[in-house]
Amino acid sequence: MKTINKITKYILLAVVGVSAFSCKKDFNEVNTDPIGKSSVTASQLLAPALVDVLYANMVRNRNFNNELMQVTVDISDSEGKVFRYDVRRTWADYTWNAWYPELTNLRDIYTIASKPESLNASYKGISLITQAWVFQLLTDVYGDVPYTQANQGKDGVYEPIFDKQKDIYLDLFNKLEEANKLLTENKAIVASSDPVYQGDISKWRRLGNSLYLRLLLRISGKAEVSAQVIAKIKEIADTNKSTYPIMENNTHTAKILWNGTNSS
Repeated sequence: MKTINKITKYILLAVVGVSAFSCKKDFNEVNTDPIGKSSVTASQLLAPALVDVLYANMVRNRNFNNELMQVTVDISDSEGKVFRYDVRRTWADYTWNAWYPELTNLRDIYTIASKPESLNASYKGISLITQAWVFQLLTDVYGDVPYTQANQGKDGVYEPIFDKQKDIYLDLFNKLEEANKLLTENKAIVASSDPVYQGDISKWRRLGNSLYLRLLLRISGKAEVSAQVIAKIKEIADTNKSTYPIMENNTHTAKILWNGTNSS
């Protein structure tokens, strides 16, 4: 019996030894994903981020706004139904949890487009416009929200501060000013990466400045900034229109058609 046990031990040791050596052979090659990518381009991030934000907005509109106004009514009569004005906390969580992850992607577009090997002023400008749009949604819905430290979890910022809504709005103006300047360079982007304007940078510039006007109008009644804001509105809409082109007709509309071909 002892002999059998010894033989068994030797066999196990031999197997372990062979396994240890075999793990070192071609280890890196064997454990490299032949399909996955370790990096992405700005063009690969733009469309998915935009579609995901719009999808969340559409779901929210259908399941909450329409139900609240009883445009549509759920056939179920159970608890927690919005059309019965039984609004639960999860409705507030939904857009928060949908918008912030996409802001990471939109910010990454700016970061990638700022690198020397992938420098592109248009992607940077589009990133700033889309960030301003999503942050405007967030602060309009929730008030004070994480902004200056938001989306920095990979840098170790796990509990970002909540910025004042006023400060957020004022910085969104800075983003849109920078975007307008960047887009004047009219750098080409991958048309297929842009489900909104198919690479037409002039239309993105109009969208950014029109969004700028919207944000200015939203706070134009605030006494502490009204003079500054009204002056800027006049500059964009009247005295300096050539520097700030805005939407003027339906061809400038920002839209993604859900028609099965993802073309606008």
